[in-house]
Amino acid sequence: MNDITLTGRTLPLADLVRIADGRQVRLSDAGLEQVRAGQTALGDALARGDGVYGTTSMVGAFKDAVVTPEDRPHHTLRLMRSHQLGMGAPLPVRTVRAAMAIRLNGILSGHTGASPDLARALARLLNTGITPVVPEYGSIGCADVGLMGHVGAVLMGEGEAFGPDGTQRATATLLEEFGIAPLVPGPKDMMTVLSSNALGVAGVALIVAEVRARLPLWLGVYTVSCAGFGAFRIPWEAARRTGMPTEQRIARFLERVSGDGGWTPRRNLQDPLSFRCMPQIGGAFLSALERVETSLAYSFSHCDDNPILLDGRALTSGASLPLSLALDAQAFVLALCHYVRGVLGRILALCRNDLSGLSRNLTFEPGRQVAFGAATKLAADLATSILRESTPASLYQVPVANGFEDEASYLPSIARALRLQCTLLEPLVALEAMAGRQAVRLSGAMPEGLPGAIISALAQDVPWLDDSHAVGDVVQATEAVLAAFPLPRAPEFNSSQSDPMECVYA
Repeated sequence: MNDITLTGRTLPLADLVRIADGRQVRLSDAGLEQVRAGQTALGDALARGDGVYGTTSMVGAFKDAVVTPEDRPHHTLRLMRSHQLGMGAPLPVRTVRAAMAIRLNGILSGHTGASPDLARALARLLNTGITPVVPEYGSIGCADVGLMGHVGAVLMGEGEAFGPDGTQRATATLLEEFGIAPLVPGPKDMMTVLSSNALGVAGVALIVAEVRARLPLWLGVYTVSCAGFGAFRIPWEAARRTGMPTEQRIARFLERVSGDGGWTPRRNLQDPLSFRCMPQIGGAFLSALERVETSLAYSFSHCDDNPILLDGRALTSGASLPLSLALDAQAFVLALCHYVRGVLGRILALCRNDLSGLSRNLTFEPGRQVAFGAATKLAADLATSILRESTPASLYQVPVANGFEDEASYLPSIARALRLQCTLLEPLVALEAMAGRQAVRLSGAMPEGLPGAIISALAQDVPWLDDSHAVGDVVQATEAVLAAFPLPRAPEFNSSQSDPMECVYA
C-alpha cells in the first residue's frame, strides 16, 4: 500500500480514514521545511526575550509564573504529567491514530514552533502501529489537553500504548522492542502536543465518514419500506423538480435506485409524512453532513495552537476553541435525530393495519402471532435513546483554571453523542428493513433495483418475524446482512464541499 503524504496543507477525509485504519504516513519535504522555519522563528522569539505562553510561562491560572531556560526540561515533564488526567475506557485505536495524523498535519504547517523531531516521532508511532492508550473522559473541547497528555507521555516513553497486535503494554517496553528512543522535546514540543483539539476532531470525523458511506444504504432500506407500504413515488418527482439542491439530489437518488418501482400505491392522494417527506428529511441531513465536512476540512489543515508562530512572532490565539465545528457537529446531531424520527414513524406505520392496509403488526397469522407487536418497543427505545443525545453540549460550560478558562466547545462530548447515535441507529435501520421486507411479502409487491437487492440479501440469512425466533436474534442477523451489503454508488451525493480546504494564513 502507498504511504499517505502529509503536507501541512490539505488532508482529505478519505486519507484520514485510511490512516486510522493502519495506512502509513510520509512527511513531505516542504512540510518539514515549514516545521524548521517555525522552529527557527520560535528560537528567535526566545532569544529576543519574547513571552511565549506555556514555554516561557506556566499555563492557565499560573500564566504569569515565569519558566526559566534552565527549568524548561523539568517544566515539560510537569506539563505532560499534570495534563495526563484521562479516565474511563480507552478511545478506539482508530480515533487516536486519526488524532495523531491531524496533530501531525497541523505541525507540518510550520505555525506551531515545534521541532522536526516531534513530527518524526509522531510519524514513527503511526508507522510502527504503536498507539497511545487515551482514556475517553477528560476534555471539554478547548484543546484536548487532559487527553493529549497521554499521547505526550507515550512520545516520552511513559504511560501505556497498544502495540500493532492490539495488546496493551507499557510504552517503554514497546519502544525498546521497536528500537525507538523516547522523544527529547524541544522548547515548545509538549505544549504543541497538548494544545490541540485533534481527539475531538478525529472523533467527529470518523463518524461523519461512516455516515456518508452508510447513507445510501439507509435510503435503500427506506425504499423497501415504501414498497411494502405501497407509498407514492410522486413526492420524489416534486422534490426533484422544485426542491432545494440537496432535496433534489436525494430525490434523484431514490428515483434511480428504485427503477420502475414494482409496487402500487394503496391509498388516496398521499402518504404519512415519514414516507412523503424523505427528500426534505434526507436533504436536510445531507446539508448538515456537508456543512460539518467543510468545518472538518478546515480543522484538518489549520493549526489550532495557542500560541501560534506567524511572521517570526509568537501570537496569543483563541484558535483552541473549535466552536464553528462544534456547532456544525451539533446541527448534524439534530439532523440525524430527524432522520431517526422518520425511521421510527415508518416502522410504526407499517405495523398499523389502518394505515398500511396490511395485517396488524405485520403478522402472517393474525390472532396467533405477535410478530412486530413487541418489536416496536425496541424500535421506540432505540429511537428515543438517540433523540436524547440532541442536547446542545457546547452550552454547558463551567469556568475552570481558577476562572481563567471560561469558554469551551465540548467537542469530545458531541463526538460521543454521535458515536452512540450511530451505534443505536444500526439496529433501528435493521428493524425498518425487517418490517419493510415483511410488508413486501404481505402486500405482494415486487420491488426492483436497490430495494429488491436488499430484500434478496435478507432472504439468504434472515428469518421472518413470525414468533419462531427471538426478536433480538433476527435483528442481529439483519444487522449482519446490512453491514456486509455492498454499498450502492451515490454520485448524487458528491459535493465539492467535502473536499478539504487549503490552509491559508494571510
